[in-house]
Amino acid sequence: MPRWDHLRWLAKRGLPDPYLRGRTPVQDSGLRCVARWSYGPSTWVDIRATPNDTVVFLSRGSGVSIIRFRGQDSLRLDLLADINSRSLTGRCQVRDTLLYVNSGGVECYNVSDLSHPDLLNWLSQPLIYDFFVVDTLLYTSSRDSFRVFSVANPANPRRLGACADSGFVMYVSGNHAYLGHQAGLFILDVTNPAAPHRISSLGYDVLSISVRDTLLYFGTTEFALHVYNVKDPTTPFPVGSLSNIEAHDIYLPPTCDTVLYTPKLHVINTVDPANPRQIGFVDCPGWDYGVAAVPALNYVLVADYFKGMVAVNVANPTAPVLDTMAFAGDQALDITIDNGKAYLASYHAGLQILDVSDPTKPSYLGCYDTAGASKNVTSATAHDSFAFASWNVPRMLVIDVTDPRHPMRVRGWDSVPTLPQDMVLRDTFLYIAGRLRFNVVNVARPREPVLVGSCVSMDGVRFGLAVRDTFAYEVADAFNVINISLPDSPRVVTTISRGSTNLSVLDTLIVCAPGPIVWYSLANPAVPVPIDSIDMGHWVTGVTAANRTIYACSGPSYSTLYAISIADLHQPRVIDQTSLPYTARRVTYVAPYVYAAMWEAGVAIYETTAAGVAERELTVQPGCGRLRAVPNPASNRLRITGAARAAPVVVYDAVGRNVGIEAARNKGGTVELNMAGLRSGVYFVEVGENPRTEVLRVVRP
Repeated sequence: MPRWDHLRWLAKRGLPDPYLRGRTPVQDSGLRCVARWSYGPSTWVDIRATPNDTVVFLSRGSGVSIIRFRGQDSLRLDLLADINSRSLTGRCQVRDTLLYVNSGGVECYNVSDLSHPDLLNWLSQPLIYDFFVVDTLLYTSSRDSFRVFSVANPANPRRLGACADSGFVMYVSGNHAYLGHQAGLFILDVTNPAAPHRISSLGYDVLSISVRDTLLYFGTTEFALHVYNVKDPTTPFPVGSLSNIEAHDIYLPPTCDTVLYTPKLHVINTVDPANPRQIGFVDCPGWDYGVAAVPALNYVLVADYFKGMVAVNVANPTAPVLDTMAFAGDQALDITIDNGKAYLASYHAGLQILDVSDPTKPSYLGCYDTAGASKNVTSATAHDSFAFASWNVPRMLVIDVTDPRHPMRVRGWDSVPTLPQDMVLRDTFLYIAGRLRFNVVNVARPREPVLVGSCVSMDGVRFGLAVRDTFAYEVADAFNVINISLPDSPRVVTTISRGSTNLSVLDTLIVCAPGPIVWYSLANPAVPVPIDSIDMGHWVTGVTAANRTIYACSGPSYSTLYAISIADLHQPRVIDQTSLPYTARRVTYVAPYVYAAMWEAGVAIYETTAAGVAERELTVQPGCGRLRAVPNPASNRLRITGAARAAPVVVYDAVGRNVGIEAARNKGGTVELNMAGLRSGVYFVEVGENPRTEVLRVVRP
């Protein structure tokens, strides 16, 4: 559900909102965000039309897409730019060369250059439910207050006044603001911005509001459109209504005073406000929440939750026709990286394919779309020319991705006993975790998959699957160890009564969550032995491990990415953390980047160079003294003093790779390292063996 419905649903039940809260800027730490692909559900659309051009601003996921719209001969949509916002987006509103976006706060962008929007300001406090801009005034509504700001200088908003009113949706017309809340529709006098105050109210649970002249139009949760006369806003009175209308948004074209659009799409004739009547209808294949129109081009544009932007031709308003759907995106539930491409299971929006050959510039390649098919893609994996995605009926698809811009379905396969919830592709076998069953599929010939083995597994939806050597590990309500040495006869050999949401294999360890993060020894793969754990204080929604580091999504709103060193298995410690725009369901690592699939906020990519190896302060062997690295920074020769005589010395780069420098020892026990062949950067010198080791940070200028 969109932001305002989410908030309304929680408020009715007296529940706090765990996700949509104001966020502090992401800090540049060892986990450095290098790029985002913020596509997700679409919630709002606004238009800037001039005699020569039409530009569309589409809120989706955790960003806004800027799109040039052309529709004279055939419809064309050109993506000009993507804006990455701080959190999930709601209303976006364009005013001349300024774009305002609700992302928990209000972001303001200069869009005079449409290809290079420039962030001017983020108004972060308090958490803002909705906003509206008129001239140089910004009106905001939060949990317990209505505020008015001057944005004459957009880079420096200045608060003018406030009052104790609230609303999940808002509209401002003339000297009055209209707030929609589950407790009613409130009308405020804002003639004096320093002293706004309520003057009347109506007893409806309001979904949407629009005003034209002296008429107030609003949609309610009872699926009705109401028309009130507000010539005197202190005493509004009903004029007309229309039932069976689902109006999450209302658009009144400024050039036509007889037509009203709602995003389902209802075309409503309002020439007689006392008797509004529906004259046209299109049921868009999704959940429709925002609507705008381009009357000059005879199109209505719908922000369709998981189908992106839907263009409807209304040249004949009594018979509107679906024309185009583009920019689809939904919950990012699974992600796999193969040969510079990311394959994203985007739930209702299909299998999305991104180019991440340069992780700092992810770009959209193509999609096997589920538009109109009512299919849910919950897991995906790929290698070389083929991808495999979960489906409903059939339960799995084989997709040829030789041309990722035009992926082609080559097989719909229903021989797998249960819907795939997670999949691991290794060599010619596809291992599938599903409800009650674990399956092994031979995909040596991808167009003709063959089920070779299956066994009864535990109940509950699979949250994570990993494969190492001849064993598979799956987690859900419990933790199963499955022997796969004979692919035609997989069998559960161990069940650990511990539910989890994710897991990852790291060398001879397996790491799983969701409560405390626990790591097990796989010295005997059939019987994992718990070694230690770290309690993050909150649920963990995604976890992966690499280079003696665990990357996990947790925190108060499940939207903080942590780097946790387990270089010493019994002394884990957080070495880095950074804010995510939203909760990450799946986290994966492909050196040196962490990819976070963030449910409705798309994908975020983090560089891990500064967190690759943890600098540790542990006790060294008795009598050897304190280790020192001199000189530091080290141009060529580096000397390590204080090392035990036989202690091994290994040099790692910033992402944890052994750079292969051999240590030379002199008679005095000093270790000498030749750093001349290394590039500039940060390196880590590890001296000794667990549990008695020490790591020194060294800079090569």
